Order: sequence, then C-alpha cells, then structure tokens
Amino acid sequence: MSLKISRRHMLRTSTLALAGLCAASRRVLAGGMNMEMDMQPSGNSPALAPFVDALRIPPVLNPVMRGKTAHYTMTMRAGLSKVHRDLPATVVWGFDGIYPGPTIWATRGHPVAIRHVSRLPDMHQDGMAAMAMMYPSVHLHGAHVAPQHDGHPREAISPDAFRDFHYPNQQRAATLLYHDHSHGQTGLHVYYGMAGCYLIKDPNEEALNLPTGEFDIPLMIQDRVFKADGSFHYMLDASTRETGVLGDTILVNGVVQPYLKVARRKYRLRIINASNARAYQLQLSTAEPLIHIATDGGLLPKPAPQAVIDLAPFERVDVVVDFGAYTLGTQVVLKNGGSGAGSLGSIMRFDVDIPAVDDSTVPDCLSAWEDLPVDAQTPTREFVLNRKSSPAGTVWTINDELYEMSNPPLAQVKHGALERWRFLNPTNHPHPVHIHLIQFQVLNINGVPQDPARHGWKDVLVAPPGGEITVAARFKGYTGRYLFHCHNLEHEDLGMMADYEIVP
Repeated sequence: MSLKISRRHMLRTSTLALAGLCAASRRVLAGGMNMEMDMQPSGNSPALAPFVDALRIPPVLNPVMRGKTAHYTMTMRAGLSKVHRDLPATVVWGFDGIYPGPTIWATRGHPVAIRHVSRLPDMHQDGMAAMAMMYPSVHLHGAHVAPQHDGHPREAISPDAFRDFHYPNQQRAATLLYHDHSHGQTGLHVYYGMAGCYLIKDPNEEALNLPTGEFDIPLMIQDRVFKADGSFHYMLDASTRETGVLGDTILVNGVVQPYLKVARRKYRLRIINASNARAYQLQLSTAEPLIHIATDGGLLPKPAPQAVIDLAPFERVDVVVDFGAYTLGTQVVLKNGGSGAGSLGSIMRFDVDIPAVDDSTVPDCLSAWEDLPVDAQTPTREFVLNRKSSPAGTVWTINDELYEMSNPPLAQVKHGALERWRFLNPTNHPHPVHIHLIQFQVLNINGVPQDPARHGWKDVLVAPPGGEITVAARFKGYTGRYLFHCHNLEHEDLGMMADYEIVP
C-alpha cells in the first residue's frame, strides 16, 4: 500500500484527526490575521429589533413545459421589499422585482430554459454620484453548462432586451443560486437584491427519506447597511476596496433576523452565504450540533455533526436540524459565532411550537465517493492572489494581472484533463475563489493534507490569509472560456478574476 493511501486511510478512520484538520483549516479563516478588524461594518444602520418578522420563503416559479424542457421567464426590474417591521419599504433590484428572486426547483437530467429580460435603469444613484450602470449578466453559480450559457460578463443584457439560458442539469443534486455577474458591478447589483435559489433534486436522493417539501427550506444569508429611509447603503471607498462591503445587519431571505415557527421534527436547511464579503460561523444557541449533509456540489458521503460550520461568501451547506429534540415553546437561535450579540451575532430564530409526527431519516450513508486519481504526474498550476495600489485605490490581482474582458485566458486546459490548482494568498484577507463549470476536491490547506471526502465536492475554495490551498478537478463536459475569481464581490469587481479556457 502506498504512503498516500495509508495517510488518507488514517485520516478517514480517525474521527479526532478529521475534526482537528477541519477545525484547524477553517478556524484560520474566521479568526486569523486581523480578521476581527477586517470584518467591521461599512456603515451604521438604524437600531432594529431582531425576531419581529417572520421568515419569507421565496415563491417557487412554475414552468411552462415544452417537450421535456421546463421554460421560465424572469424580468430584472426595480421593486419594493419590506425587510423589517420598523423600516420603510426598501427599493431593490430583483428578478421579477422581488428580493431574493423566485426559487427554481429543477430535476437532474431534465433541462431548464430561462429567459432573462432586463428592465433595469441605465443609471444608478448610489448615494455618492449618479453612475452609469453596467448591463447585467446572469450566472447560475455551480452549474455545469456550456460557456455561452454561463453568464460571462461579455453576454450582458441591455435594457429592454433578453437572453435565453439553457441548463441541462446533468449534474448531482445540489443547492445552487443564480445571481448577477456584470462587469465591475457584481457587488453593487447583488447588494441591491439580484440573487435567487436554484435547487436541483434527484430521485436517488429523494429515496434517502431526508426531510422534503415544506420541511426543506432554503436560507439565503446576507448582510446589509440600511439608511433611515430603508434604502440600502452601498459605499465603495478606500476601506471597502480593501475589505469588501460589509453590513451591520443580517438578513435571511431578505428579512432582518427573522423567526420561523417550526414543528417538532427534522428540517433540511439549505444555507447559502450570498453576502458580498462577510463569512459566517454557523452554530445553534443550544450547542446541539448541526448535521452537515451536503456542500456546494451536493451530498457528502455520510452525515457530519458539527458544532460550528464556517461559511465563506457563496459557499453552501445543507444541514439537518432535529427540532423534535426540543419541547414545545423552545426557541433556538441560529448564531453567527465569534461576532458577539446583536445585529451580527444572531442570524434567525426557530420557534418550536407545532406538534408533529416525523418519518424522515438521516441515513448513515448519503452518497458514494471516489477520490480523483491524483498522483505525481498530475499537472499543477499556481495562482497568486494579491493586491496592487492604483490612483483610484486598492485593486486585486491574480498572478499580477487585473481582469479585463479583453485579456487572454490565464490558463488553457485540455478537455478531460485532471489538474491540481494551487492558490497562494500573501494578503491578510481570506479569498473565497469560485471556479466556474467544475466541482473540485480539496487536497491540501497550508501544507496539511486533507481528506477530500470530508470537504465534499466544492466550487468555492477559501485561500487562507498568508497561506495556500490546493484543489484537484477534471475539466470536462464542454470546451470554451470560463471564469475563476474571488467571490468577495468587491475584490472580484476590482480585478481578482480571470478567464481560463478548456481546449479540445
């Protein structure tokens, strides 16, 4: 038996080692170099009482069936959204004018076509000065799609025009999201509401008898700063160019610190961090573990109870919480550990007040797993995530390059190739890097070998401050250009993005 196999076997059979590696690698992201200072809000909202508004469940969009393809139409437009009892309605930019956008449920192997129509304005008053608005381009984050349907900024949609996107859904069941990907203004547009849930189900997964239907709930977490009139406060200045735009108020599904009345039974919570820059440490106020069952790319091999789950921007985790363990009248708060109390310490509250009979289960085995066959001959590419100074302020680079749509691809990958990608981060900020098209496996963090099965299939990696991370992926399915970039949205907008190209 080789040394590599022995090490992985040791990691997988030692619960203590697995927990230690996972905790050590991700604690750096939340508590590492100057992170408390770096995560300070970008403004001051009016004081808002928590847990006074019910959680909003985004409406599920119903398709028109043409043959085997489900067709949808969404219009990007301004709208009004009531985010808190004590705030006036907030002007949002939303898909169909709502915040978050409507949810789409898709089924593996069944194609979906979405026509996105733009009715957004040409100009935006951002509180500093009127600015020309970049046209939106809609990206389905985590989707395995042809490049012309991936939502590259080059495929922007001009006002009163539309673009059709086709999603074959030939991938594992998973929690995805769609969002704006406009050139240089992704942070602004997402902050104003341009994101929604896209959930892929699979009959094989449904056979596991996990919680479904009304007990399977998407939770999109975002942080925002509000003005007294209820409007969003988005400010790109010297500070936010460095840290990204950070709110002082947490919203779930577009509602400030909501509550949800739950039954005494198990719930599946699909948690999405759709914040511009803020990472979260998810934990329950009761100290009971969250049963982690899925990540960006779908189900883990087996359930993983965790006291704390770190969630960087645009990572997703599916967890099961068994509210049957509590008596009626119990209040359970989903906390953001490490952020104290108040508007950043609590995310939402669950009120256990409905009797129920629960026949759902969390099986010991969730999904088959196979490590990618990485060996000494597997090619390795290195990417350095860094900053530069410019006359306008801090900008962000990959391999010393600022992103421009005219740039040549930073990497060319042979179709079907298996490669290692190593990301080096000499800065004092974590960089959550999203690679379009593919799902990858995590091999190494800061020199510590990882058990890929523990992390699951991922499309967002987190390069730790002053450290490095190596992942492996097979680049197959389509040829053409795709993006990879930091998912701190301001870092992305300020240059930390590049094309790569899959060639025949």
